[in-house]
Amino acid sequence: MSQFTSLASDQPVVPQPTLPQPTLAQPTLAYVIEVGETQAGLVARRAGERFFTFISAASAFDRLEGERFATPGAAERAARLLAAPRRQGQTRLAA
Repeated sequence: MSQFTSLASDQPVVPQPTLPQPTLAQPTLAYVIEVGETQAGLVARRAGERFFTFISAASAFDRLEGERFATPGAAERAARLLAAPRRQGQTRLAA
């Protein structure tokens, strides 16, 4: 028995749309970076990537947007340094 259905010759052949094949989602590692009570952003790394990419969540950390870090801890240190108040002209004298 044939598994195909024959069409009458006077019926037009309508192409059937092809459905996209499901793809397996690639695992992503993501970590939230916080500085004090502020969510600075997050870092994410897709499968096969070596570095974490910073995604800013607050305008104070936009300078880090897109920067790549070896570890989430390195991104957190960079965010903390960016948030630290600048101490220009201040020196500590030994007592």
